Amino acid sequence: MTSRYAFTRQNLLITTFVSLDLLAVLIASVISYKTRFELKSNADLEIAAQYNLNSQAILIGVGIGWVIALALNGTYTNSHSNIANLNLRIIFRRSLIYFFLLGFVSFLVKAAFSRGIFLFMFVSGISFIFLFRAIFFHLVVRRSFYRSNFITELVIIGNNRIEVEKYSNWIIENRKLGFKVARRMICEEIDFEWINFFDNEIDKISNPEVLLLPGIESDLNFPKFLHYLEDLKIHVNWIPLNSGNFGYWQTPAAQEGSPFLTFRPSDISLFQKFIKRIFDVIFSLIVILIISPLLAIISVLIYLFDGRPIIYSQSRIGKNGKPFKFLKFRSMVNDAEKLLGDVPNMHSGNHVLFKSTHDPRVTKLGRILRRYSLDELPQFFNVLNNSMSIVGPRPALPREVSIYDSTYERRLIAKPGITGPWQISGRSDLDLQTSVSLDLNYLINWSFTKDLWIIFSTVGAILKGRGAY
Repeated sequence: MTSRYAFTRQNLLITTFVSLDLLAVLIASVISYKTRFELKSNADLEIAAQYNLNSQAILIGVGIGWVIALALNGTYTNSHSNIANLNLRIIFRRSLIYFFLLGFVSFLVKAAFSRGIFLFMFVSGISFIFLFRAIFFHLVVRRSFYRSNFITELVIIGNNRIEVEKYSNWIIENRKLGFKVARRMICEEIDFEWINFFDNEIDKISNPEVLLLPGIESDLNFPKFLHYLEDLKIHVNWIPLNSGNFGYWQTPAAQEGSPFLTFRPSDISLFQKFIKRIFDVIFSLIVILIISPLLAIISVLIYLFDGRPIIYSQSRIGKNGKPFKFLKFRSMVNDAEKLLGDVPNMHSGNHVLFKSTHDPRVTKLGRILRRYSLDELPQFFNVLNNSMSIVGPRPALPREVSIYDSTYERRLIAKPGITGPWQISGRSDLDLQTSVSLDLNYLINWSFTKDLWIIFSTVGAILKGRGAY
């Protein structure tokens, strides 16, 4: 009952932060409108009227969109870091990106009124957000800490009782951090039996976070345990004894206003996914329009030299393990799959990634198409039907996914890409472990500029033809 009440209180605080931010941007919208249009000449109003625009409604829409953008970026997720800290730097950075994109779009559509109003709204809005949050935080949130109305229930896990008790007492003494010690767990070894014990204890807490104490990272199953906690949507706090070597897709990072390290989730935010999808659609449509004559020529050549079918469709595994039809121009003889056993694999005979430097099943025309990745051009239609992205992990084969462990499965959280880090780093010359490692590193460190860099670098990789068989 107590944990359910704490969880409800957390949701109430998050709702209050959303309401305060919305109130702040709406006040900024009204002030911006009055400053720009009512205290100045009516010239801008006349221009806006020509396009049937309601300037005040637009500014209110911009304000609401501002809060939505913050929400899509994870600003209002029910987590301790979003409640126990003001997060002003994070809000400023995300707001700045929103207004930059807004200014860019208004420039493209030639908005009727000056884009300087967006700058005024940004400055006034961010000032009100900071003011309202600071007042609420110090009058309500901080006081709840000192009154022992703790917000987040913390499960402390260490490999000996002395360490667990020491850090538990430290958490209790530092109530300003906003944690309540919900469970103390001793873990001498992360094995199946201990995981069952952990599951039974964690089910009794509504919205827990975990604190991993120094030394537990030396357990061989520590990286898998991190993946397990991520799957359970449990936030991980960590005090390291040493950083260890968990793979660069499990890089510890500092938290805003927290003395603990954490591990960034191997996924991108909703706002980043939205930006990525918009770019995918626009880029694919432009490319298809430009290369449509080339698509027609390749189709005719395949038909004349090798007959039907022109398009080869293969089952691949996409986002969240969902299979999809992977489209390519046919570059092999018909019934190539049945002849697979007769061709040596460059990796090894039983390797899940099959590649041969001199595959006799590849047609003469197909060899040219493959060398310059022209056989992959139909995948832009995969992007349009939302089964693929322009940049992403390598599309996985079903037999490949069947042997994935918990680490490799992380690459299935995103849509596969036409190109990606594997494409510019060796292509078919890479083994499975290196290919997956590159994909995981891409996902954990995603940025829009990195996607643009990969696309640009792909052109060079294709022209070199390295690793294309």
